[in-house]
Amino acid sequence: MAGELTPLVLLPRYTTYVGASTGTVGKEYVTIAMDVTEFQTAIVNSWRGKMLGTSPTFGLTFQESSDQVNWTPCAGTNVSAYDPGEELEGQSTATLTKQWFRVKVVLGGTSPAGTCWAAGFLERRLS
Repeated sequence: MAGELTPLVLLPRYTTYVGASTGTVGKEYVTIAMDVTEFQTAIVNSWRGKMLGTSPTFGLTFQESSDQVNWTPCAGTNVSAYDPGEELEGQSTATLTKQWFRVKVVLGGTSPAGTCWAAGFLERRLS
């Protein structure tokens, strides 16, 4: 039996990002880390619009951490470099095993720009 679901908005409708993600601080597009100790799963629907730029790429990675310094991809479905496709909505299910959770948006290509959103539910751990 599933635990209680708590609504979650990670990227509000419609969030736009411009510029390639370089992996350096200041060019990473990440949400604020949230404490998910009470939760076992994140069920997230995401959408992205048409990409602009030369050979643009898009990906969402759902990450977790024990210390908010070292981040690793969550286990689950569609959780690493996930792209739902142009003007399509898709679902990801992340298994939460660490205290902190966030989403990272990765843009690639030359001068990429894209609009997206991500919202869903956190499933409370059963005691």
